[in-house]
Amino acid sequence: MAQDGTIKNIRDLMLCNKEVKSLTENSLQVAELNHILATSLPSKLAQFCKVASYRNGALHLETRTGAAATQLRFMQPQIFSKLKKSSKFRALQSINIRIAAAPAQLDRHYKRSLPTVSRQNCLLIRQTADTIADHQLADSMRNLADTLKNRGN
Repeated sequence: MAQDGTIKNIRDLMLCNKEVKSLTENSLQVAELNHILATSLPSKLAQFCKVASYRNGALHLETRTGAAATQLRFMQPQIFSKLKKSSKFRALQSINIRIAAAPAQLDRHYKRSLPTVSRQNCLLIRQTADTIADHQLADSMRNLADTLKNRGN
């Protein structure tokens, strides 16, 4: 199968657009800073901490727990001196630590538990449908009554 000459490599596309290129470069820089930070921290603490931003010598770290934030604050002088040794953090002047909520876990298999509809209410919906002149509305109400009746069984 011949390859279409108009299809471009994703890397080329990311570097063509200025905004996308800027985001890509920023993402790569943050990933590199996170790697340097992770090597400067104890491994158990590193898994709870990440670089939020690094601008004008101010490093902003985010943690997921208050305990990790407390440990980081306690170890801040040691972390500061380790990071200053890296060429990326030569201009480091301050470290700010904040607790960020963990991203919400979406349960896509969640099912709402709805109360069942009694047979009498299903019968009332059907009887009401029989008194309505609009055939489409009446059919919809009958379908609703059937669905509610079957769901309850």
